[in-house]
Amino acid sequence: MANEWLRYANQGATRNQPLNADLVAALSRFAPQMGLTVEVFSGGQPGKGSGLARVGSVRHDHGGAADVFFHKDGRRLDWANAADLPIFQDIVRQGRSAGLTGFGAGLGYMQPGSMHIGFGSPGVWGAGGKGGNAPGWLQEAFNGAVAGGAQPTIANMQKGAFDPVGEVMAAATKPASGTSLASFYGAPGATTSMANPDPLAAAGTQQPAFGSLALLFAQQQAAQQQRRADERAAEEARRAALFAPDSLANLFG
Repeated sequence: MANEWLRYANQGATRNQPLNADLVAALSRFAPQMGLTVEVFSGGQPGKGSGLARVGSVRHDHGGAADVFFHKDGRRLDWANAADLPIFQDIVRQGRSAGLTGFGAGLGYMQPGSMHIGFGSPGVWGAGGKGGNAPGWLQEAFNGAVAGGAQPTIANMQKGAFDPVGEVMAAATKPASGTSLASFYGAPGATTSMANPDPLAAAGTQQPAFGSLALLFAQQQAAQQQRRADERAAEEARRAALFAPDSLANLFG
């Protein structure tokens, strides 16, 4: 039985073969549920070295990738349309979850609003088939979103929008509800409690938590240094008292 959500428009293309069963199965895991129709204008082709008509990389060999348009509610989607962009990002995220590994889109790459989607070496690309030309929205969707936080792209980490160390520390060392962060981390004189100990949720933002944790860590280190200094002072005082003349006289009679 034909898949109603999958339509072929590649009869006159060099890559005029259908998609393989694995790619169709992966697409079927999210395209119908998202209300999408997938229009294939460039599909499968003979394998490299077959001597038959083929073009480009091996990703399309034997139907392992497709160049497509997506339609929803009777309209062709376009990633240049701000209203459609979240749908394209969701397609990439859902595709990744379904096992797809290669995505290409953007200005200067194929037709406006189109996308390469399929298997092969993991990656994204844009104009000229170059990874460095992949649009930001595609990179972010491919890399995946962190729940409740910024998306861990290299660009975001460079500009400070995502702090992986802070996110991991916040998740791994979160105190019980009602416990102040300062008390939890041993900062001296900390008594203030907080209803929500998650610094990200408490602030109502997606700012990195690492700055607060670093401050608390510094306070804890300062407290430990002070304790060590007090212990050394007490030990010196004890030794001074033990070897004082009066103490020696009492000791030896």
